[in-house]
Amino acid sequence: MKTLRLPLALVIAAFAFSSLAQADETKPAGKPAKCCVKAAAEGKTCTHDCCAEAAKDGKNCEKCGGKNEAKSEKAT
Repeated sequence: MKTLRLPLALVIAAFAFSSLAQADETKPAGKPAKCCVKAAAEGKTCTHDCCAEAAKDGKNCEKCGGKNEAKSEKAT
């Protein structure tokens, strides 16, 4: 049983580190507009002027249906 402690601890530490590394703070919180999602699926950026202006500010375009909501954190 002692031989499994170190590998198990390493796996748990690697999982925790990878979870923290995936938290990208540069992406806007909330929901992007459908036009932006469609363009991203095609590997492009949305060509709407309102979407481009919102992206410059690091936000989602609310005019096209996107939302800039802060993600709620659940208290444990």
